[in-house]
Amino acid sequence: MAEKHNSHHHSHSHSGGHHHHHSHGAIIGRMRFAFVLNLSFAIIELVGGYLTNSVAIMSDALHDFGDALAMVIAIVMEKISHKSSDHRFSYGYRRFSVLGAVITGMVLIVGSIFILIEAVPRLITPQQPHADGMLILAVLGVAVNGWAAYRVSHGTSLNEKMLMWHMIEDVLGWVLVLVGALVIKFFDIPQVDAGLAIALSLWILFNVFRNLREAMKVFLMASPSGASVEDVTTEIRKVDGVVDVHHAHLWSLDGENHVFSAHVVLAGTAGTTEMQKVKETIKKLVGKFGIIEATIETEISGVSCVDPNHQ
Repeated sequence: MAEKHNSHHHSHSHSGGHHHHHSHGAIIGRMRFAFVLNLSFAIIELVGGYLTNSVAIMSDALHDFGDALAMVIAIVMEKISHKSSDHRFSYGYRRFSVLGAVITGMVLIVGSIFILIEAVPRLITPQQPHADGMLILAVLGVAVNGWAAYRVSHGTSLNEKMLMWHMIEDVLGWVLVLVGALVIKFFDIPQVDAGLAIALSLWILFNVFRNLREAMKVFLMASPSGASVEDVTTEIRKVDGVVDVHHAHLWSLDGENHVFSAHVVLAGTAGTTEMQKVKETIKKLVGKFGIIEATIETEISGVSCVDPNHQ
């Protein structure tokens, strides 16, 4: 879906349209690939976990079904996020991508808690899993999920990063199952199976909370991680004719594309042409911070600000 911009939109919006079209197609393609792979493998795991009597594999299967559901949500949200802005969402739909990341995170948390509830009793009353079947599934799991993780790792959106964590945690989960299967096979310690399931769940929870924190920062309009108001205003103050910058605000639409607004004070001698020139210079300048929308209000030095109480 190429971005369409109405004629009244700011001119700087047009430059990114073609790029967004291609990157958007690639994002959806990677996410669809990850979904198909994940769902197919979850079905194999569910059967394999049942046959090998392994709670680690069964819990991973349930987790993968949760992942598949989360991916469907993420793909839908990612598609919506690339729609053009309209009268209902004047900044566009980019934040839907972040919403997808939040929902995905919630699904992972619920899945992890479920795994913990299933695995803890097995530590106390262990059941004997079939180590050979676990080994075969583990080798297959490392290969399949490793490939999926590599494909999704090219993504930069919060949504894709959350999906990449799904894939990476699956790879590491299978490495743990592989090691556990070897331990069970040669040393006959069935508790290892439940221990692995618990360790994996706690590790997933830790990483999901970290990603959720980033997503919530976007929703709460915190300054983006890669840029700060101070950095942007420092650059603007270097522009010829600029005396001061105040009432500066910087927030993010989706963790990658940011919005900025500020009052820029110009020298008392500045005319209309100079004001326009300074605005154009600033709008080009802030692009390097990932700012796609900059609203600049110019003021003349010595004239009181029209929003004196505005923070």
